[in-house]
Amino acid sequence: MRSLWDPEDVPDGDVMAPHHFWVGILVSVFGFAFTWTYYSNVGAALTVLGLLIAADDVVEHATGFPTPLDQLWKRVIYPLIVKRIEDGGDG
Repeated sequence: MRSLWDPEDVPDGDVMAPHHFWVGILVSVFGFAFTWTYYSNVGAALTVLGLLIAADDVVEHATGFPTPLDQLWKRVIYPLIVKRIEDGGDG
């Protein structure tokens, strides 16, 4: 199954693709606009977390440098998904 589709072989040609840059921006905006007024510590934390997520994606795609979220995907999340598919979904 792994030889059929490897995410590293698929080019990132679409700027609007749902990379974690956009997730980071959404988390940041949510934290700033909807949370900060009522829960300032949580809102500030979400805003900073969102900016860190977005920055991780920018660094990853601009330099090719292996960033923490990229390594989490490659070493933990993707292998678990492949294992579940290879086990036939029982897992």
